[in-house]
This record gives sequence, C-alpha cells and structure tokens, in this order.
Amino acid sequence: MWFVVILAIVVGLLCGYFANVLLKLSSHFRMREGAEERRAVAGVIAIMVAVLVGLLLNRWNPPEAIIEAKVIAAEPTVSALAEPKSSGSMPAFVSDISHGAWTIKGTDLFDKNPVVRGWLGRIQDPNPALWKTFPNIPNPDVKDFRVDGKQVPDGVEYGTYSSPYCFAHPCDIPVGAWEYRYISGDYQFLGTECKGDNAKGCMLVLINVMDQSFTWRGQDVDNGFTVRGRYWNGDALEWGIWGLVSHGAANMLNMPTLAHPDEVLNAGDPGNSGANCGNPLGCKSVDTTVIVHAGDQIIVVAKTTITK
Repeated sequence: MWFVVILAIVVGLLCGYFANVLLKLSSHFRMREGAEERRAVAGVIAIMVAVLVGLLLNRWNPPEAIIEAKVIAAEPTVSALAEPKSSGSMPAFVSDISHGAWTIKGTDLFDKNPVVRGWLGRIQDPNPALWKTFPNIPNPDVKDFRVDGKQVPDGVEYGTYSSPYCFAHPCDIPVGAWEYRYISGDYQFLGTECKGDNAKGCMLVLINVMDQSFTWRGQDVDNGFTVRGRYWNGDALEWGIWGLVSHGAANMLNMPTLAHPDEVLNAGDPGNSGANCGNPLGCKSVDTTVIVHAGDQIIVVAKTTITK
C-alpha cells in the first residue's frame, strides 16, 4: 500500500517538474510576472498525475487487506451448512418375530440370545393410557406389573436425564452396561433416521445387554431429550420396556401423566409439557424404535407407531 502512494507522488512530482519546464518555454509564460501562475499550474498537474497513477496502481495491485477480505467472504462455510450424518450402518436382518403392533427383526445374533428373543416375543403393544407413571414405581393401572414392597423388580430405573441432548453435531451416545438409554427428538443412528414434524414425534430406545458399557460414536440427535438408567430384570424386560415406551409416548402425545402418584407431570392443559412436536398440543403419533445390542453388536430392532 505505501509503495503505491510513494510511487504515485514521485511520478506526480516528475510530471510537475517537466510541466513547469514546458510552460517556461512557452510564449505565454516567458514573462517574469507569469512565474507564480506557472508554478500553480505545474502543481495542479503534479497532483492530478499522482492521483491518476495511484488509482491505476491500486486497481492492478489491490491491498492485501482487500484481497484477504474477499477470500474470506468467498469461502463457503460447509461445516455450518451441511446436515450432519450418522456414521456406521445397520447390519443385515435374518429373522422376523413381528407380532401385534410391533415389527421385530433380528440379526444373526438374535437366535443366540434366547433371553432377548423370549421377552420380545412377550412384549405387549404400547398403551400410553395405562402408563401414567414411569415404570420405576408401582402402577395401579397394570395389575400384573410385579411389586415387592415399594419396589418394582421388573421395572427400570429413572437415572439421569439431559435436555437439550446432543447439542453438538454429530455427537456420541453412551449406553451403560445393563442399562437403557431413552431418546426423544429427531435422530440419525447407524444410517437410519427419524425426522418429526408438528404431528409426528421420534423416540429411540437403546438397550445394552452386555456387561460392558459402550459408546456409539458419530451419531446425531437434534437437541432432544434423554434419560438413562439400569433395568432390574433382564429376563423380564417386556415389562420395563413396555412401560418405558408407553409412558414416554403418553408425555409426547399430551396425555395426563404423573411424576409420582400425587405429582402431576403433564396435565395436557394449558399446553404440553416440553411442547413435543413443536406445538402446545403435543404429537399425534410417535415413531418408536427399540434397539437391543451387546456392546457394538446389534441383536434386534423393534419398531412401532404409538397413538392415543
């Protein structure tokens, strides 16, 4: 930048000097009384030439700051605009034990896990009206849900929750040993996805039946809700998972639910707690997927759609 300025001044002064000489030789400015006018004209010519040279040089060689600004502005922000994608893919499914409202497909590991096959074969269709409470306390509406004192040995723990969940994209999804992870919200998992709208919500339940924790890396949830906890009886998970998806759907569908027998969780009026599906009336349906895995090995995937 300074080089351009100095060069323009030098060229302008030289032009002014030569203009002064030429004017001195002209017949109009030979007289002594024209010396001041001659110098003024030469000065004007010098300034005009300096400005012109400076503009021309600046056009051909723009300052570094301008170049840098143009480059930065032109670079596309791909990471900010690109929609995140989950890593990995679902394995092949080789068996089908679908029943009722459930579509259940197993991998080649399914038949090697008779306990999982057993409770999935017994799981009932979701019934949000029966599960006003979370399956960590006795449920008077489900008489066969076993109670031992104040405990529910076939239920699941309400461990720790987080909302918004997975606010960085993509994100990792840890599932503890002998634990479940419940997620509500738009998600991408192993190449599959669920994207809700003002009517449909998305639910994903991961159940790790291995005695070691595992983290699913590079997956994605769009600012959802999650709760994790232990399951108490792996031989009778049909009760805990039935209650888990039914109670979760009841909240999303804007049905009356309770945090405890005498503590309202969602009343449905004046609006849905959590504004599920992005509106005060909640969702009209819930796309539900339950995935049972042993560490990084998918055993079975069960799907259903839950409505009121």
